[in-house]
Amino acid sequence: MEETNRKFVQILAAATPNLCQFTNGFSVSLSSYAVPQMLQATNGVQFTDEETSWFASIMALGSVTGALYGGYVADKIGRKKSLILDCLGLILSYVIIGVSNNFPIILFGRFLSGHFGGSNMVTSSIFVGEISHPSIRGFTGTLLIIEYCAGFTLSMLLGAIFPWKTVVYITIIFPTVAFFIMLALKESPSWLLRQKKESEAVDCLYFYRGNPVTVKEEIERMKDNLQRIEKQNETMGNTAMERLKNKLRRMTDSAFLKPFLLLNLMLNIGLDWGGFPALAFYMHTILEEVKAPVDPYWMAVILAAFRSVVCVGLSFILIKAPRRKMYLMSGSIVAVALFMQSAFAFLSPYLTDEIMVYARWIPLLAIFIQYLGFGLGWGAIMYMLQGEILPSDMRSFGCGLIGILDNIALFLAVKSIPILISNIGVGGMFSIYCALVLITLTVGFFVMPETKGMSLEDIEDFYSAMRKKSVMTTDQKSMSE
Repeated sequence: MEETNRKFVQILAAATPNLCQFTNGFSVSLSSYAVPQMLQATNGVQFTDEETSWFASIMALGSVTGALYGGYVADKIGRKKSLILDCLGLILSYVIIGVSNNFPIILFGRFLSGHFGGSNMVTSSIFVGEISHPSIRGFTGTLLIIEYCAGFTLSMLLGAIFPWKTVVYITIIFPTVAFFIMLALKESPSWLLRQKKESEAVDCLYFYRGNPVTVKEEIERMKDNLQRIEKQNETMGNTAMERLKNKLRRMTDSAFLKPFLLLNLMLNIGLDWGGFPALAFYMHTILEEVKAPVDPYWMAVILAAFRSVVCVGLSFILIKAPRRKMYLMSGSIVAVALFMQSAFAFLSPYLTDEIMVYARWIPLLAIFIQYLGFGLGWGAIMYMLQGEILPSDMRSFGCGLIGILDNIALFLAVKSIPILISNIGVGGMFSIYCALVLITLTVGFFVMPETKGMSLEDIEDFYSAMRKKSVMTTDQKSMSE
């Protein structure tokens, strides 16, 4: 079968595990409409402010353990089996939340939803990066964000129509569908090669490519890359302590450290502290603070829908456009939107009533612009790079560690929102977000590589070449001295 006819298989294989990120969109948005109903005892059981606060925040703590778990399990038993376990875990978590009225049990289910959602975010990025051909990796890499945004939007819509318990039961459908499709998919060829299962790796890669010539070329590149890594590690020994020392040594290697630090900056600062968690978790509060002239509940649905449409519509641009240029452009748009929010919050007390008739729409316009920047690449490109620029032998470990740090940063960002609003106001909060986005853009301008059209092995060679060049420069300086 021709390679072009197998692109659908690759897209299906990328979309299926990301159905769990579609589910994660439900998990994130659930608290926004469930908490008011829980406080009003809509389902016959009333919870306190303290309890609902834990309901909203504990998901992020679950994601921390999930990120650690996901990276380890994906390396230990394989990407496919790890993703299947994530599907089962999400099903279980929502069954627990749905059937129970006991708060500690609901909280446990909520924690599990964060745990397995965080695990899936790590493993799906690795799996999609490893099974996708470079020609379509730009599209498959965006599916994580597209499906997350679609799930977030559908959840907000259903939450405005149905009781939150009903939405919980509906959510179970999506990881169930993902579970059955995952059973029919093949394992990552890259992982199989690392397990010395070359014949299985060839069969799996043929399943995703359908072209024996392409399969042979890619397998040879993978083998050459793995042999180079094995030679680097062959003197490190085989005991647990020696493997730990080897892992720590690899963590300080610039071939790992440079892309790892870049990814952390892009995700933990540029995204988590770029105003998006504020919009996701406190949309209604922010709309009320800026006195938006609309109903905050239905406006939240419209804004979420806009973000989903933008992510889907603009994903086709990301397929063709260079990653680096799109990231810098989309970040600039986000920075402009955050500046608009900040400027309006500071200046609105000084505007006349006649001007405010029109100016009060500025915060809504700014949110639309911010989501436009998100869809143009600020949200998706980081996850695309996560499956591309980390070394193959450290990819699971690196993605797991990034996931842990991401969820810690997300937890802190979400917890700080009420504190920032009460102490420095919405304007001060958005000023901080704007400054952090500008810092991320500045660093990205100087160090972010262009990976479009490159194989994973070529990208890894790029960072290895940078390391060798740095070592040679240092040696030359030493000799000249």
